Amino acid sequence: MTKFYELSRQERLQSLVKAGYLAAASADFLQAKPALADEILTAITENDVGQFVLPYGVGANFLIDNQPYYVPMVTEEPSVIAAASNGAQRIAQGGGFQTVVVNHLILAQVILTGVTQFTDLRLRLQAVDRQIFQVAATAHPSMVKRGGGLRSWQVTAVGADQAKISLWLDPQAAFGANFANTVAEAVGNFVQTQVLQGAEQVLAAILSNSGAKMTVTIRAEVPWRALATTTNSGTTVAARIAQLNQFAQQDPERASTENKGILNGVFAAALATGNDLRAISAATTAWLIEHQQLVLSRWQNLSAKQVLQGELTLPLPIGQVGGAINSLPTATISHELLGHPTVEQLMCIIASVGLANNLAALRSLVTTGIQAGHMRLQAANLAILAGATPVEIEPLTILLNQEQQVDLARAQLILKQLRQQKR
Repeated sequence: MTKFYELSRQERLQSLVKAGYLAAASADFLQAKPALADEILTAITENDVGQFVLPYGVGANFLIDNQPYYVPMVTEEPSVIAAASNGAQRIAQGGGFQTVVVNHLILAQVILTGVTQFTDLRLRLQAVDRQIFQVAATAHPSMVKRGGGLRSWQVTAVGADQAKISLWLDPQAAFGANFANTVAEAVGNFVQTQVLQGAEQVLAAILSNSGAKMTVTIRAEVPWRALATTTNSGTTVAARIAQLNQFAQQDPERASTENKGILNGVFAAALATGNDLRAISAATTAWLIEHQQLVLSRWQNLSAKQVLQGELTLPLPIGQVGGAINSLPTATISHELLGHPTVEQLMCIIASVGLANNLAALRSLVTTGIQAGHMRLQAANLAILAGATPVEIEPLTILLNQEQQVDLARAQLILKQLRQQKR
C-alpha cells in the first residue's frame, strides 16, 4: 500500500476528499493555489505590496481522544511535518493522545497607580462587585449572549504604590483579544469614576498575553516496541529518551532546544489554523517563568507497563473563530480538514502536534542522530539552492540522497554532471 507521503499532491487531496476530510471544492481551491484578492490584503494588513507564500502540508497518523486526524501545518521545514507524522504514528500504537485538562479563559488587566491604602481599595472594589460584572456584560453583550463573559476578578498589590485588577474572561470560541480589551477599558472607566480616590489613577487597561488559564495538558503512552530501531531495543530507546528529557529539565541550554522542537509543530499547526504565533510565544515564555520550569514536556519510562509516557502542558491562547481565521480561505479549509473542532479540541490537536514532534526528535537524538534524516529531507532545498530548474529538482534530489555526505559545492557538481548527461 502506498504511504501518504509517497503520493503526489493531487493524489493526497483526492484521498482526503474520498475519506471525508475535505470537500471537493476545498481540494480544488488548494490545487489551484489562488492568490488572495487585493481587497482581502488591504483589509488584513498595512502597506501591502504582495504576498509571502509558505508551504501548506498535513501531519498524518494522529489519533487524539480516539479521533483520527490529518493535521494542517504551515512550515518551510519538511522535517517538521515528517517528524510530526512519525511521532504520531508511534504514539497511535499506544492508543494515541489523551486530553488531561483544558482551560480557555483570557486575562485582562486594569493597572492602577497612586495606591497608598491597598486594603481600603480592595474593600471599595468588593463593595461594587455586582456593578463590575454588570459593566463587563454591558461592554460586550454579544459575547454574553453566546455564553461568555466575565467569570471572576481579583485585585492584587504590585510594588509600593501600584495594583492590578485581574479580569478572567470566557471568550467562547474566540481567542478574545478585542473582547478582553473592550471589557478592560469599560471596567477601567467605571473604576476610575466610581471607585478610585485621591491620587489613585487607572494607568492602563489591556489584555494580558500570559495565557495562565488558557492551557492544555495532553498525555501519551508509547509502547517500547514502537521505539525500537534496527540496532537499539525499544527498552533502551525509551530509557535514553527519558534520560535526555531529564537532562533538559536541569539544563537551560538543552531545554531551549527541546522547547524549540515542540514549538516547531505547535507553530506550524497554529499558523495553518489562522492563529497568532506571537501570542503563543509570549504565553509560553510567561508560563515557563511563572512555573520555574525549563522544558515544556516530561517523559517518564514506566517499566511496569513497558511504555514511555509523555506529558505536555502548554499555554495556547488561540481561537476557533475571529481574526485571520475568518479572513484567510486556507485557514478556513484547515478547520474543515479538522472537522470544525471546538476551541478546546483545537487546543488539544495543536498540543498533540508539539508532543509528536518532541518524541520524534528525542528518538532520533538518542539513536541515529538528528542530522541524517534532516539532511535527507533538506536535499530538495539544496537542489534549488544549487540552481536546479523545476524539472531538475526531483532527479537531483534523488541523486543527492544517494550521497553519504553532501554540501552546496557537491550539489552543484552533481547538477552539472546531470546536465551533461542530457546533452
